[in-house]
Order: sequence, then structure tokens, then C-alpha cells
Amino acid sequence: MAPPIPIPADVRLWLSGVFAGCNERVASTMTQVPTIHEVPLDMTFIQHFLGVSAPRRFPSGWSVEISTHYLGGGRHYGEWGDWPRRWEIADIGLLVVYRQGGKVLRSKVALLQSKRLYPDEQPFDEDTPIEYMAGFGRLFHSDEDWAAITEPRIFNFTEGSRYRALLTGVTQYNAIASYERQRNVPVYYLLYNPRQIPSSASVPITDVSEPSGACDVGCRVVPALQLRTALAGQPDGHSPAYEELRASLGEPFAPEVHPAGWRLEHFVADLLLDCKTGYIAESRSDGGLNYIFNRRTGPIAAALAVTLDAPV
Repeated sequence: MAPPIPIPADVRLWLSGVFAGCNERVASTMTQVPTIHEVPLDMTFIQHFLGVSAPRRFPSGWSVEISTHYLGGGRHYGEWGDWPRRWEIADIGLLVVYRQGGKVLRSKVALLQSKRLYPDEQPFDEDTPIEYMAGFGRLFHSDEDWAAITEPRIFNFTEGSRYRALLTGVTQYNAIASYERQRNVPVYYLLYNPRQIPSSASVPITDVSEPSGACDVGCRVVPALQLRTALAGQPDGHSPAYEELRASLGEPFAPEVHPAGWRLEHFVADLLLDCKTGYIAESRSDGGLNYIFNRRTGPIAAALAVTLDAPV
């Protein structure tokens, strides 16, 4: 890793607060809607930054701009009709650009592949290609579907709850490993969790109050390489449980420090900005950077750019 670019305290504190707010927003949504799919959680993640997208100048003289771009679509699905078989490498691409007096000094990127924790009562349930092709028709529930949706149920998140869409040894799991080897660009799992574990939610919702208590768990980030190491030896198709990651990730994810991964705001403000994580692009035309961000059919569904401009 390259030596860090010194960032003033006022800029770092603000960015840490912005990403902590994103963490709480996504975790609160998941706490209230325990069966929510990963795509709307990604949209909630990206949408949070629209409220802070205007450029800001700080007392230190630094300026910061946060911009977003949501691509979406169904590219991360496997073979479907004439579509080629491909697997999305990451859902969110996080780009950090360092400038001084407006001129680029360095660019970094972190690729985030999101996976949500499932409540114990919910089997695997994510969007499929046919649902995308159905368009708005999917919003008009049949009478049978509506009866199932409104049936009173309780969903529980426990230490044994699993990331059911994270499957070892198959499809996307292997594609990410291959991408890292070929491109030498690290990928990170962005694990969506509720605010607290254990927790429970009743559906339909009858309590209109906001989720209370500290966001003790929330969004966690784990390097894909380290996650594969922790799950080595598991049979193909294994979905890790929350308690499994807490116990097997090891340093620097000791349970008393960073259980089941780094907090989102720590990953960005303390690790990515200090060049301890992510991929450093050699230039604007860097091959790894272009493959990720400059192709409509690239390996991401959304992009978030943080530009920091230091005074001369």
C-alpha cells in the first residue's frame, strides 16, 4: 500500500459521520422490514448520499464532494435465454479521488459485494430474471399472494441466522475469487445486518415508532479473500451464519473489536482513506479502474465517488 495522504480531522470526522448515518439507515430499514431483498438495500445505501451530494468546504481549506450513480439491472444473474453467463463481481463500486488544487494526486477503488442476513424463518428469496422481465406487473399481487403477505408472522434474527445468498464454492463465489486473481483488485463483502442481534420484527407492522437502541451490528465489511479463508473446508453451497463469521474470521476481526467484520464507517474513514484497504489506480487510464467504472456492462450495479481536494 502507498503511504497515506494526511487528511484533516474536520474532513475525516464528517465523512465518518456520513457513512455512520448510512449504516444506521440501512440497518434500521432491515430491522423494520426483515424480509427486504438486497437490491432495495443497495438502493437505500446509495440514496443516503444524495442529501450530502453538494460540494462542501471545511475550515481546514479542504473541499469534499460525494456523487452517486445507480446502474441497477439484472446483469448479475446467470444464463437467461440469449444472455451470456456472467456474475456480478460487486454491487457497489466506491471510488476515492484525492486532489490538490484541483489536480488529481491519487485514485482508489473498493468493490463491495452486498449480502444480507436472512431471518431464521425465511428461506432463500431474491429477485429473479423473470421478475425483472415482468416489470410493473410484479407489483399487482394475486389474491393468494396478498393473503400470504398480510398473514401475521414474526421474523427473528439470531446468532444462527445465515447469509443465504452467500454460497461457498459455486457461481458468484468462484467468480469473485477468479476476478481477484486475474485483475489483482480486491473485493469486499458488504454484509447487511439489522441494528442488533438478536432482534425480532412482527409483520404486518403495528408499531409505527422508529427502531430504538444502538446500532451495534449494522453494515459490516469483510475482505473476500479473508472470508474464503475463514470458510475453507466447508462443502460447496454452504451459507455462513453470523455467529460462524464472528468465530472464524480471526484478526483483525476479534469478536470484542470488530465482530463479523469492520463497521462501514471504520472501513471507509479509517482504512480506505488511509490506503490500508482498496486498490490504488496508477492513472485515470488504469486498466483495473477502467474495467470497473468505464463500461456499462462492467462488474458493478452502482457507484459512489468521494472526491477530496486539498488546498495548494
